Amino acid sequence: MLDILMQFLQNSTSLVFLAIQFLLGLMLGYVTMKAIKYILALMAILILGVALNIWALGISLEGMASKFGEYSAQVKDLILGLAETLGLLTIGPVLVGFIIGALISLRIRK
Repeated sequence: MLDILMQFLQNSTSLVFLAIQFLLGLMLGYVTMKAIKYILALMAILILGVALNIWALGISLEGMASKFGEYSAQVKDLILGLAETLGLLTIGPVLVGFIIGALISLRIRK
């Protein structure tokens, strides 16, 4: 693993892509933290709308939760395979940039 990482860091093209991914993550984190209240409000409205639709159809929340549990068990292997495929070198720079951008956004209050 260390050999692969060293070869990756010695390639100038890979370093440029790494820097671009980091900057994209930085911008994503900054913008997300600035818009978090709107995102949370949107999620709350969508969840409330789904709950009202379930109630209007007469389906119990317990029945819906059990169905969701069955579907999530079927999709679990697919999600784990995708996570392994993406790996640290693909997600890592964007994640680090996102975290730093979020911290910068929380630090700079306007």
